[in-house]
Amino acid sequence: MKKGNEFECYTKYTQTILAIDHTDQLKKMLNNEQVKQYLESKSDQMKETYRYLLPALLHTPIHHFQQYLIYLEKLALFPESESAQLTDILSVLRQNSYHIKRSKLYMNLSIHSFSMPKLNDNKINNWKNLIENWDIKESTPLIDSYLKHIVIQNSSSNLITNVDRRAILFSTILCLCKALSNDKWKFKEKIWLRKFNINDQIIIPDHEHVFEIQCDEKNYILAARSEQDKFQWLCLLIILQRELYNILVNEDAQQVLLTPDPSRYKFCAPNLPTNILIDYHTNDKSSSSSSFIIRGATMEKLIEHLTHHQLLHPRFVKSFLMTYKSYCTPLELLNLLIERYNIPEPASAYLYTEQQLKKFRKEYVQPVKLRVLNVIRQWVDKYFSDLIESNDHVLDHLQTFLQSIPDTGGLYQFKTSILKLIDKQTIDYQDSSKKNQQQDLISDERDQIEDLDVFHYDLKELSDQITLICSTYFRAITSQELLYRLPNLYNLQNYMKFLDKVLGFWCKRSILETSNFEERIAVTERFIQIAIRAYEKKNFAAVFAIIFGGIIDLEKSLPHTWDRLSKQSRTFVTLVDDMLGEDSHFKLYFEKLRQSPLPVVPFIANNQTRIAQMKEKHNMIVLPTGEILINFRKFQQIGEHLCEIQQYQNMPYDIIPNYDIQRELKRLNPMKGFQDENSFQNYLVTRKEYIEPADSSPRVFPIRRPPHTWRSYSRVSRLFMIPSTSFNAHSRTSSQCDEHHHQKSNTDISTLLYLGRHTSLDNNVLKSSDTFAFDNSLCGTNDDFQPIINTQELKPPPIPPRAPRTS
Repeated sequence: MKKGNEFECYTKYTQTILAIDHTDQLKKMLNNEQVKQYLESKSDQMKETYRYLLPALLHTPIHHFQQYLIYLEKLALFPESESAQLTDILSVLRQNSYHIKRSKLYMNLSIHSFSMPKLNDNKINNWKNLIENWDIKESTPLIDSYLKHIVIQNSSSNLITNVDRRAILFSTILCLCKALSNDKWKFKEKIWLRKFNINDQIIIPDHEHVFEIQCDEKNYILAARSEQDKFQWLCLLIILQRELYNILVNEDAQQVLLTPDPSRYKFCAPNLPTNILIDYHTNDKSSSSSSFIIRGATMEKLIEHLTHHQLLHPRFVKSFLMTYKSYCTPLELLNLLIERYNIPEPASAYLYTEQQLKKFRKEYVQPVKLRVLNVIRQWVDKYFSDLIESNDHVLDHLQTFLQSIPDTGGLYQFKTSILKLIDKQTIDYQDSSKKNQQQDLISDERDQIEDLDVFHYDLKELSDQITLICSTYFRAITSQELLYRLPNLYNLQNYMKFLDKVLGFWCKRSILETSNFEERIAVTERFIQIAIRAYEKKNFAAVFAIIFGGIIDLEKSLPHTWDRLSKQSRTFVTLVDDMLGEDSHFKLYFEKLRQSPLPVVPFIANNQTRIAQMKEKHNMIVLPTGEILINFRKFQQIGEHLCEIQQYQNMPYDIIPNYDIQRELKRLNPMKGFQDENSFQNYLVTRKEYIEPADSSPRVFPIRRPPHTWRSYSRVSRLFMIPSTSFNAHSRTSSQCDEHHHQKSNTDISTLLYLGRHTSLDNNVLKSSDTFAFDNSLCGTNDDFQPIINTQELKPPPIPPRAPRTS
């Protein structure tokens, strides 16, 4: 610019603007009747805007030139090799700026650079201390200055008084304060500036620099101290009117947003019944853009709405990334996203104005590119395995695309963050310890055990560790496992195996392999207590696995054992059975699940069933014209089910892990020694017939466990913590269970060994409806039954008499 003498234009412009007669020429032009009529036809205050704001804006290029000079003077102070060249440039600039008087410039009065300082608490407190009756609380200060307030006492009189006022101008209020003694002021009046006009042509004898603010309620005449003060105040007031801002907004709204040619950019094709089907929530299709659902669409239309420049639907993006592999491959998705990112310029761009092209780049190109990169980032973050495990080298193509994005503009940070995320995800994926951790969840068959004594560990500790294992497995399940049943991911397999093959079969085998009747009742009660503790922890998966795996069929398979269970145990089993009743479509269970605070381990088998049923059919919509659309509404419903499961995976349990108990539970395999599940089930049926033959009394067997391990209070406590309000809403009530129990109580059991029931009551019983209460009357006493102890067992010798006291 220096060599081409391009700064000379600033010299000519400065000489013209700062000329002595320039202001007079501008006033003369604005006073022309034709110019006045033209400006008044555009807007009410357009004439005043040109009179007071235009001169300030004309000084902006001069201020811009002065900024060049200031910056270069600072750069020349540094001892760099190019300082000599900077000195030459400065000499040229100084020659062009010798005639500029900075005192004449109106700095920073551009509409676009205009900003108001924020109102801070210190300023408010200062005004409260200095000004009496201060009542301004929710305003933004703009300027603090002094004016003369001239009050017209009577409209028909020429009597005018001069009173000094302190004026504080806000964005919507002009406050006037009266001067008192000792730098104190008194709040007098506030002028609301919502709708007002300015009259700068008012004439009052013996007063100069007068202007009038015309409001709806009242007109105010103010006088500045000088012509420059008046000029500045009118500039600020005109800007506050927002007229120019409104005009710019209206003009921008009238410009149609340009879009690429559909023949060159397939994502701009118009919406037709052959490429997209939309269900509106209301009859007005022009209503809110978020009031519709895409029922079916082509892949291009889905990508268009996925990265729309105006519409933003986070749930749409989440559902799409969860289910896209059902209707396209990762490579196809990446190619479509890259095509969506590379937006061509509108056809015949030279026919459009610079403002139209600028709006196109700002409101269409930039939002679309940002949304494409946002989708890619979520894809890398949540579903990185789709990229790295693909046989089409999708990850390499993605990195090549990201590297091709220029390192300029606002997209650079997005690009850098995605590349860093890819490096992190690659390291985590290749980490052998994390991969082995998944396979570690499946126990080695050589290390498995076929049975675990349910009385070996503390009841609360054992149940809590079961809950912790269930929560760990459940929280590791991904949406891809639930949707596609991927064989290389073991989290869902471990979760279902632990519930069905471990907890359920362990409960059933432990009960049936306990031959002694009294001991079998204790084992059954123990498992029910574990389920009750899991129910308290909102571990519904373990509750259903234990109850439906080994307890629920005792009423038919082992009726004598079922009859001798406590009333409260049988009521809890009935509660769980009713919660998961298929007749009510799991209504009671879902109500309890929605009311339960996190953390929760839900029963996801029903979600899996729904997802599988929805996935099997109607993946595509065939139109009468032959076009095929993706049934995205169905996949969106699948995504909602997956999101419903994911919301329970965010919060872990606050339970201290006991790795010894967890190791034993993970080693447990009740089917060990059996060829398959059928042979195991046949074995259980045989055991059932052996210990309690049909239509016959239970057989007598010796005790397998030492009596003190399951007869003590700590082992077979009747503290069944059942919610006191949980039974009234179910079809099978406790009274029905009592009647059924009374009908079966006539069985001859005189030859059986019964379990003594303890009647101690916990002192820390909770009474709220969300906690568990204990009813000792439901548990029976030691006098309810006459246990027959082995008659051959020797009785302890009597206590010898106390020896007489010797003196």
